[in-house]
This record gives sequence, C-alpha cells and structure tokens, in this order.
Amino acid sequence: MSNPIITEDQLGLRPLKELTLGERVIDPETIPWVPYEGLPGIFVKPLRLNRKTGVWANLTKVDGPMQINRHYHVGPVTGYVLQGSWYYAEKDWVARPGSMVWEPPGDIHTLIGGDEGTITLFMLEGALLYVDEQDNVVGHDDVLSHMKLYVDYCRAQGIEPVDLDY
Repeated sequence: MSNPIITEDQLGLRPLKELTLGERVIDPETIPWVPYEGLPGIFVKPLRLNRKTGVWANLTKVDGPMQINRHYHVGPVTGYVLQGSWYYAEKDWVARPGSMVWEPPGDIHTLIGGDEGTITLFMLEGALLYVDEQDNVVGHDDVLSHMKLYVDYCRAQGIEPVDLDY
C-alpha cells in the first residue's frame, strides 16, 4: 500500500500559521546570574518573564546548603534539576539531577540546597508568597518583581538586558 502525498491544506492550517508568533531561542550564556536580594548564595538566571500571562521561568542556583525562605505558590510550579540536589524542609524526598518536580498551587515549603548546591530550571505560573511560621505573608515574588530584579541588575552592571517578555 502506498501512502498518498497530501499536497493541499486539508486541515486549513496554513492561514493559521500566519497568525502564529515566531519562536524564541534564549541562550542562557547571554544572561547573567542575578543575586537574589537578601539571600546570599542564591542566584537566578531568568529565561522567560511573560507579563501578559504571569508565566516565568528561570534557572535557580543555590550555592551549598543555602535556604530559600518558606513560601506559598499561588499557581503550579515545575522544576527540573540540572546539577546537584535540593529538598524541602517539610518533605521527605530529595530532588537530584534528572528529577522533575511538580508543585501544586497552595503548596508551602522551604527549599534547601544539598551540600553540593544545585542548579534547577523552574517554570512558574503566578506569584509566590513568602510566609512566616504562622503563615502570614511577609513578601512576594512574581514575574514583575523578577523582571525588575533582572533589569536593575543588568543596568547596574552595564549589561543590555535580553527581552524575555514572551
């Protein structure tokens, strides 16, 4: 049996292609490691900061057994460990290279880097709220605060920020 060659646009996809946004390729080497304010040994390398959807992605680097303060996720988060390891003080597992971690909205935890530190790709939807032990909100991070952190750092270093709003 031969496979027929389709030469016409039977599904009507060609007109839709004209409406599609162009793809984006981001080279992480062109983006600096930005120190996380108030948390020595914690750095972020933003890869996507979409102000329309609130979706943001970054590489997070934790030098050694440093801690990212206890926080609550408004939306889901997906993490993929590239190097090292980390865990949540409130959980009984360790994320190692190749581990993919999905966090549901409403999850509260405290990230602690392994002794060797970690680099993890995180993809976030919406804000995270920093909370104290009584669950009072004491700070927040979202796509806008990360964009400001990135742009301010680049300007202070004399670096042209990459447009990550896509």
